[in-house]
Amino acid sequence: MNDPVPRTVKSVKSRLDTINQSEDFGKRPANVSRVQSHFLVPSDKLDKVTRRVIAPYAQIERKGLKEEEVKEGTYLDINRFNVFLEDTVDLESLLYETANVLKTITNSSGVFLYIVNKLKNEIVLMTQNTKNPERHEVNIPIEEGKIIAAHVAATKTYLHVEDVQRDRRFSEGLKWIDAKVALCMPVVKPDGDCYAVLELYRNYPEAYDHNIVYTVISVSCWAGAAVHQAQERVTLQRTAHLNQELRALLHNYFCDLASLDTMLTDMLAVIKSFVGAMRSSFFIIDKENVSGNLLADMWDDGWGTERSTIPRKKMRVNLSQELTPAGLVAKTGEAINVRDAYKDPRFSKEIDPTTGTVVRSCLVSPILDKKGVIGVVQLTNKTNSQPFSVEDEVVFEVFTSYCSLIVHFNNMQQQKIYHENLNKVYNDLMHLHLSPCRHDMDEIMETNGIILPPSNFKSYNYHISEGSKEDMPGLVCHMFVETFADKKFERESLADFTLTILSCYRNNPYHNAEHAFCFTHTMFLILTNNNGYFDFVETAALMLSGLCHDLDHPGYNNNFLSLCKHPLALMYRSSMLEYHHYFLAKKVIEDKKLLINVPLADRERILEEMKYDILCTDLAIYFQVRAQLTPLVAECCFDWTDNTHRSLLKGILMTTSDLSGCCKPFGVSKAIAESVYEEFYKQGDKERRMGYTPLSMMDRRRSVNQPAEQIQFLSVVVLPCLLLLQNIFPNTAQLTENCRKTQEAWHEEIEIRGQKLWRQDDSIGSASRTRLMLKADSEIN
Repeated sequence: MNDPVPRTVKSVKSRLDTINQSEDFGKRPANVSRVQSHFLVPSDKLDKVTRRVIAPYAQIERKGLKEEEVKEGTYLDINRFNVFLEDTVDLESLLYETANVLKTITNSSGVFLYIVNKLKNEIVLMTQNTKNPERHEVNIPIEEGKIIAAHVAATKTYLHVEDVQRDRRFSEGLKWIDAKVALCMPVVKPDGDCYAVLELYRNYPEAYDHNIVYTVISVSCWAGAAVHQAQERVTLQRTAHLNQELRALLHNYFCDLASLDTMLTDMLAVIKSFVGAMRSSFFIIDKENVSGNLLADMWDDGWGTERSTIPRKKMRVNLSQELTPAGLVAKTGEAINVRDAYKDPRFSKEIDPTTGTVVRSCLVSPILDKKGVIGVVQLTNKTNSQPFSVEDEVVFEVFTSYCSLIVHFNNMQQQKIYHENLNKVYNDLMHLHLSPCRHDMDEIMETNGIILPPSNFKSYNYHISEGSKEDMPGLVCHMFVETFADKKFERESLADFTLTILSCYRNNPYHNAEHAFCFTHTMFLILTNNNGYFDFVETAALMLSGLCHDLDHPGYNNNFLSLCKHPLALMYRSSMLEYHHYFLAKKVIEDKKLLINVPLADRERILEEMKYDILCTDLAIYFQVRAQLTPLVAECCFDWTDNTHRSLLKGILMTTSDLSGCCKPFGVSKAIAESVYEEFYKQGDKERRMGYTPLSMMDRRRSVNQPAEQIQFLSVVVLPCLLLLQNIFPNTAQLTENCRKTQEAWHEEIEIRGQKLWRQDDSIGSASRTRLMLKADSEIN
């Protein structure tokens, strides 16, 4: 095949193309339609569908009577209860007005309205002036069998007393007036709580008929439902508003726009305002302390009565020694709503020394993770001097959920800081141990960083085993100087880099420094014999990738790392070893400042190219590259100006150099194959101890199959790769010829052993296979 382009032509490869090529080896993105799966009903039809679904259960729209059909008379307008759905509403005032309407339509002499106080277990008599906060309250304990209204509040069942004065069940009757007849009705919410009690009475002895009782029951049910919905609406609005405020604060915090101190003090101010508390506190428990005490960092914004608005931070508190609600929650992990902490024997009588404020009520919640309590949040004393309500608990629960995110994120930040500094310590340690021996540096620099190569160094038949392995660093430097004419790399930096890289290879049977040298030598010959096809960046990346492509190889393959859940398998989804090799190569290049004389843009391109090149040494990726390049070569469509085609060729170059040990004279290639098997068998032995059956090539018990396996490997993997390269670079034909000779030599090895080569289309019966294995075992023994 003729030269594809003149040798003087240079190519420019875009960085974007390299990135795309390294991330996705030939895969085409699928066209995925964007389906809004969560919209099961079109938005323009949602209201209509909703009406149709709920129509059997509620009347969506009621048309009023025509003017001429409106009947005159006193009636109860149910639409008045729509007022309960407004954003702000005085429920007690509306209930009082409703009670007076019922008094009129039921022909009652009067009506009393009682509001239930669940915290004090009392009912409170309402007066007409409900807007006066200082009105005198009349309280009655909720109990059965004494006062009619208190009895109804306790049982949540209505009573129709036809003769109040003679009814012996209630010694105090209606409490406030001597009435003849009474109809006492509870206003019960759908959740079962009794919100109020309506008490209608007559001063004359005429009992309420069935229609009146039905009307009062209906109105009470509607009132209970409306009260419940109004309260839920207010609670939802409060939580929605709180969500909005907290999300804005969290956004600033998570984007590093605000510090933890600022974040917490702002959040404490927000929740204190929403709930109406006098003080809010935040504790983050120190899980790392070894003292055995519950130590915590505490933030609080001070008492609401203090003049200063500057948030205070108490750096350290011991929750295990203080008899406080926060300490109890930190120990038990259970939220508490303390009605009167001053009278609770579990807590010390806490009085703030600065303001003299007594801690009466508090709402405390733990912040939990899977390991236990990691923080505590506390609200203290309501501004209205009342204990915290159930609605306050709902709002506080929303706040606590955000607090858990903050504490978890703070702990992650602390771990991040710790591990970042730990990595710096390890980095310094690694840098110290990666520095080459001064004697080795002095020795290699005596010859100005290079040594004279042997006479057959420019031949693909050359292997380092023919000379001294101590010459490898100098020969590597020689190859770089020959390739780049000493323009970009300083001799001393190059020698330092080479010695460091070779020392980073482990003492494995195969994946060692000798293999890296063999790879680099083959790449060097291909590039120098075909000068001009790749620019400096591509050439430098290929040479550096060749030297670094198996850095710190553990002697096991990617499948084994996944099998034993190695840290590398948890760090990368695929090509774990190859990513690790690139990471170390990049680090050593940067630490040794090897590319200091290279422009920054070219430096970044070299590293990007190296990532792609090293990943191509994964055989799983090689098969993808080969499948794409084969039709291009077969149809003579390979285009040097196409960056994608060039990337595919560089992938084949990497695989060819990686497998070039198979293309040496048979004595060398056989020794290399034996070192490969030694490494394979070591992995297979480990897999067997783990309870797995190793693959045939890794099973020491099947070592008799080595020649046959080598022939198959050369046929399936190596030769197709070499033939592809030879079609583009014909002067690499010696590699193909050597591979064929090696293949023939393995055939002769089989004949010498008296073995039959197994082929996929052959079928050997179990009996004959048994005899064959017995014969093989006898010959080996």
